[in-house]
Amino acid sequence: MSSPRDSVTPTLAAILQATHQPDQRIMLRAPSVRIGRGVTGAYDIIIQPDDVSVSREHAYLVLETNVWVFHDTSRNGSYVNGELVKGRRVALKPGDRIQIGKTFDYTFRIISPTYEMQLDPEVPRDLGQPLSGGTESPPSKTGIWISPSAAVWRDGAVLPAMLSRTEYRLLKFLARRPGDVCDYDSVIRAVWGSPREKDSLHELIYRVRRKIEPDPSMPRYLIIRSGIGVVFFPQGADANGAAPEASPTDGA
Repeated sequence: MSSPRDSVTPTLAAILQATHQPDQRIMLRAPSVRIGRGVTGAYDIIIQPDDVSVSREHAYLVLETNVWVFHDTSRNGSYVNGELVKGRRVALKPGDRIQIGKTFDYTFRIISPTYEMQLDPEVPRDLGQPLSGGTESPPSKTGIWISPSAAVWRDGAVLPAMLSRTEYRLLKFLARRPGDVCDYDSVIRAVWGSPREKDSLHELIYRVRRKIEPDPSMPRYLIIRSGIGVVFFPQGADANGAAPEASPTDGA
């Protein structure tokens, strides 16, 4: 096989999604990612050190010739779709389940134009089922687009940060009302289904800004209109921070 690519392009972007907690996701941000108790790389995946069944460098994921490969290098082995893999390499397909030790249980997902991510975190489903073929790509090369897989695209490129379930609900609700000021109570009900303090919503908005905004301190897409509500501009505010049709006061 060929050597790993120097970087992961959007067309090959992939995630590991916790099988039993679908709002927990790990983005594969490098063409070679090690998994284990003692790995130290910036993009490596560290497993809890008290899981002694896991080796210090248990396995790694590598991108080779447009295919993600799981390579077990451990003493105890790993499981892919319930089959023991020990000292072997397995080419991964969307929907493959990877289990390591007692705590690591994730499903491999592609977030690219090669496969259609039919996953909506609000809809329970069997995460072991493979994804159907198709396409996932934004309708426009400008602005923000939230895919059914909870991936966020900005200006035609997928962003590395994945949304949690509450973050996804917030953006999905606002994206259906682009440019409209949504009052706090309506947004809170859409996200949590029950009353919450405004501070909870503000905290959630700030978390989302850190994931979608080029500069979270000067938001262009997710704007708070102090004392009124929240507005989402998929194409962004202008260079001065003003909304396309109005000049909202952004504040908590």
